[in-house]
Amino acid sequence: MLDGITKQYPDGTTAVRSLDLDVGDGELLVLVGPSGCGKTTALRMVAGLEEVTGGTIYIDGRPVNDVEPRDRDIAMVFQSYALYPHLTVYDNIAFSLKYRKIAKDEIRRRVGDAARILELEPYLQRKPRQLSGGQRQRVAMGRAIVRQPRAFLMDEPLSNLDAKLRVQMRAEIARLQRSLGVTTIYVTHDQTEAMTLGSRVAVIQHGVLQQVAAPQVLYKRPANLFVAGFIGSPAMNLLAGRLERGEGGPVAAFGRHRLCVPSPVLRDHPALEQYLGREIVLGIRPESLHDASLMHDPDPRSVIELPVELREELGSEVQVHCGTGASPVSLVATAQPAAEAAAAAGAAGAEPGNVSRPVTLVARMDPRTALTEGQAAKVHVDLESLHFFDPGTGQSIRG
Repeated sequence: MLDGITKQYPDGTTAVRSLDLDVGDGELLVLVGPSGCGKTTALRMVAGLEEVTGGTIYIDGRPVNDVEPRDRDIAMVFQSYALYPHLTVYDNIAFSLKYRKIAKDEIRRRVGDAARILELEPYLQRKPRQLSGGQRQRVAMGRAIVRQPRAFLMDEPLSNLDAKLRVQMRAEIARLQRSLGVTTIYVTHDQTEAMTLGSRVAVIQHGVLQQVAAPQVLYKRPANLFVAGFIGSPAMNLLAGRLERGEGGPVAAFGRHRLCVPSPVLRDHPALEQYLGREIVLGIRPESLHDASLMHDPDPRSVIELPVELREELGSEVQVHCGTGASPVSLVATAQPAAEAAAAAGAAGAEPGNVSRPVTLVARMDPRTALTEGQAAKVHVDLESLHFFDPGTGQSIRG
């Protein structure tokens, strides 16, 4: 458990701010965020490789702030593999056991078990230079497994692999963690990796925990603008708008477009009533946008006409980029303390909430769509999938 841990460097830079996380026994928790957000610093504090400035780290209920890394009974897998080039695969995996003077028969058994699990048996007498990147990463994981630790800490272990191998190794890590049942904290900047691996995912930005939840909760109920814009590929479309009164109920207006807010959404977002006549941020997932011409009798209240600016063919889908005339939304204010957010926005030459360049709306559409650049597209919006955020705080509007 991480209880308000903070890391501040001598120059005043704060890498992690009062981070609270409770990691369950046998859980695979993923820390995700952009580069420099503090996730690796947090992991290194758990490992004992970084001094904790404030707060307390507990392992099995025992505070370990002053416990040496070697005595914390955890194993770390690094991005760079950190293998000894002059040792064989067998000796790399066995190194920590030999250091601890474990009996030779026990070492042989543990290395054999790890090699079998990781499919490394044919490579035990090879040197790291004779292995592929994926094989080297499996050796690094084997070295962690044989220690039989209380927890695994993994710091972007797949970032040096090519795209195809990352997908393969991602599945192997998930299978391995489930079979071993060892508590694991996994750090990555790749939100797809985070969503597919984690039983829960903690989103961090500027050293601040933004939200921790199961992957689908993050996707369907993001706590704020930063999480909404970070989770999902392509990212959620975020538009500066206004909630107005309409004949049939509230209407979300952006640019010259108006979308009715249906009753189920109002029931799920009771706080929206307080925003009638006020500015809001409207969030629309790309997969909630469809080519209306391919639909049978779509509700006209859910169809808007947008100019197509770009069409991208991706085989199983087409991504269509449309102009909206609406202002995009800066994610600065949701991820930093207020003073830093204002300074960052000022440096960018903009107010903390908005910038002047009109936003382009990205839609993931059926590959049958004939929409192309220069056309006026009739786009159907799944109204029950709309998201709403406070433009001042960046927090989700629900109630």
